[in-house]
Order: sequence, then C-alpha cells, then structure tokens
Amino acid sequence: MKKHNMVFSLKNFLFYLLGAILISFSVVMMIKSEVGLSSWDTLHYSLFLLTGMSVGVATIYVAMTFTAMVIIINKEIKYLGMTVPIVLVGFLINLFNDVVFIDFIPSTYTIQVLTYILGLSVLPFGGALLIISTFPAGVFDEFMLSLMRLFKSNKLVLIRVIMEISAVTLAIVLSSIAGEGFGMVNIGTLIFSLTVGIFVKTYLKLFEKIGLYTINQTD
Repeated sequence: MKKHNMVFSLKNFLFYLLGAILISFSVVMMIKSEVGLSSWDTLHYSLFLLTGMSVGVATIYVAMTFTAMVIIINKEIKYLGMTVPIVLVGFLINLFNDVVFIDFIPSTYTIQVLTYILGLSVLPFGGALLIISTFPAGVFDEFMLSLMRLFKSNKLVLIRVIMEISAVTLAIVLSSIAGEGFGMVNIGTLIFSLTVGIFVKTYLKLFEKIGLYTINQTD
C-alpha cells in the first residue's frame, strides 16, 4: 500500500476543506433521496432513528469511538489528530441537513434517484480530494490497518469487508429496535459499495492528468 507523506500548504488545506464539504453535502443528498446510504452512514442514520441525536452528532460519536480504539490498539496518541476532520464533517452534515437543505424534499421518484446519483458521484470526488491533500483521510481506514497489525494479517480486503458488513448489520439491528425496519439500508447501499472504488480511482486518474496527483501501481 502506498503511504502519502503529509505536506501542509494552503493548496492542500483547501483541497482537504473542499473534500470535507463535498462529502458532507453528498451524505445529506443521499439521506434526502431515501434510496440508500453508504454502509457506515446507514449506522449513523440508525443511531439517529434510535436515539434522536442528529446524524452529524452520530457521525462524530461513531468515528470518535473508532478513534479511541485505534489509539488503544496502537498505543499512539498521535491518532488523536483524526478528531479534527471528524468534528468538521459532523458539523457540516448538520449544517446541510438541518439548515441549508432543511426544506429540500424530493417530491417524485425521479428526483429522488437524481438526488441519490448526485450524492453517489460527488461523495467519492470529495474522498479523492482528501487523498490528494495528503492529510489524514479516514478513521475507518486507520482502524482497518490497526486490525491488520494487531492480528498480523495481510488480508486487507477480508478485514474491510467484515467491517462493512458489521456496520450494515448493526445499522439494521438498531433501526429495527427503533421500529424503522431496515432504516437507510437499501438498494443504494449496495450500489454505493459496488461503485465507490471505481469513482475514486477515476477521479484520481483525472487529478493525475491535470498534475495534481501521482498514481503508482499500489494505488
């Protein structure tokens, strides 16, 4: 796997900030569409259904929990820095969901699908911006790597699949307890899982063509 050396510059900071904004916007668009969310966002939404906490706060709560586990597993306090983007994204999700787009409700199935496609295509673009910024990209990635080190395993795909399935399963359990069936686990969840990697790779290749990123064989 390729490791990116973090380089602080105004350009990288702006890439990172824009990436966080686009990810938060996309999550809200997918929520509004009711077509389905990514695996981890289904868990955040189920926590919202069960407890009444906002989706943004649920996002922060889950990510902070995994950050704590990463710190414990690695015995490294440096991972505490991941809390900054976590709080930023949680705040932006609440801003978009509860303020900016509070009155936006897709009125037809066609608009729902178009809203979902908007979120589906923009979210990995935001993720690609986080990658090229060279700043920390995600707590779940760090948790996956921590598990690999803990169990001395190189089965990255297997561990990630188990993580994703666990998130969706827990989301279904919590939403069922809340009396909301499958919650936001829907066909859109499957579509996202199958296409997000393709989208990110495509965007990174685009950034490479315009000189913003260098892809090697391990990407």
